[in-house]
Amino acid sequence: MTDLPEEGQPIEVVSTVYSGTTFRSRLEADWARTLDTQSILWQYEPEQFTLPSGAHYLPDFWLPEIGTWLEVKGPATPRKEKAVELGKVRACRCDGPCACAWPGGEMVLLGWVAERTHGDINVARSRSGYASWAAAHGPSAYFALCPWCGLRQWITLRRPWKCRACRRSLESEELYQPHDRVLPFGSGSGWSPADTVAIRREIAEQIAEAEAADSEDSRSDAPYEA
Repeated sequence: MTDLPEEGQPIEVVSTVYSGTTFRSRLEADWARTLDTQSILWQYEPEQFTLPSGAHYLPDFWLPEIGTWLEVKGPATPRKEKAVELGKVRACRCDGPCACAWPGGEMVLLGWVAERTHGDINVARSRSGYASWAAAHGPSAYFALCPWCGLRQWITLRRPWKCRACRRSLESEELYQPHDRVLPFGSGSGWSPADTVAIRREIAEQIAEAEAADSEDSRSDAPYEA
């Protein structure tokens, strides 16, 4: 695994101490900071599994309040087979209504390096910016705030949409994906749904500026007519 410094050049893994825990990489420590800014309780490498394939797997984080495993993946570690296998094993297998400790069973997330800009416009990866994630198995994972218990969490669109802690309905709540840029990465500030309006306005301004620059370049490249 490697980390990316702000200039975008890969460097070797650097073990990092944060909140009294020694992490194997700065990227893992930055994810711990990200979870802390959202008041998401985490445990680092609490349990090793022997998967059905026979492989041994030690996930990076367990988020006990929301029943979620988080595996951090740097740019040089694209393999995710073990996380996918754990996701399959821990997913809900109930016949009929889900009776698992967490709706839909335990979730397995992949946490990537930060996304600094929106969409396809000068996308760069760094230790700062906005969190990027994906579900290791099953439907896409969406970030949400439960208005009932106040916990921030990831859920899937497998109905019914329920808080993974208090199990109350999230059907009418806003759900966010990484491209919405609602989750500051690393030591960024916390997030509330009210921030989304400003974030989306910033994205629209970036897109408008890029389109204006492209238009200006096109005019400057056009042949001169007398």
